[in-house]
Amino acid sequence: MTARSEITVTINQPIEKVAQAYGTREYWEFIAEKLSPEPGELHEFADSTATLFEILPKSILPEAAQAMVSQDLKLKRVVNVGALQGDTAEHTMTGDVKGTPVDLGAEYTATRDGDNTTLNYELEAKVNIPFMGAALEPKVADALEEIVENEAKLTDQWISENL
Repeated sequence: MTARSEITVTINQPIEKVAQAYGTREYWEFIAEKLSPEPGELHEFADSTATLFEILPKSILPEAAQAMVSQDLKLKRVVNVGALQGDTAEHTMTGDVKGTPVDLGAEYTATRDGDNTTLNYELEAKVNIPFMGAALEPKVADALEEIVENEAKLTDQWISENL
């Protein structure tokens, strides 16, 4: 079973600047470094695809899951950035947590909203653990929503400081 959710976040910057940020290595390095309490890294950025290795504290997991995990989580995220076409751009994200049966995914659309940019996400989280997966998936989905909310705030900050 897979937990699906939708979330909308706003970046207080015009869509052209968001697209410009998404197209730079420095932006993705900033996101990898700042998204979690422990800095991650940008593994690769090429052809509109960013591969990030991020560290997520195990404290974001529900207590039942924390007992099964001995260390912080290593998240590999691959973000495919779509080209800006008029007032919108389509993006995707996949992710997996090293050493766990957790898979993440998202399709999201960036849309002009006056001088701001709205990101509409369709998220999914899958935990392949018999009997417990269905109970854990909503918690993983909540954590994924928190990630995209934090990323939107960091995007606004990076654009304000760099563009």
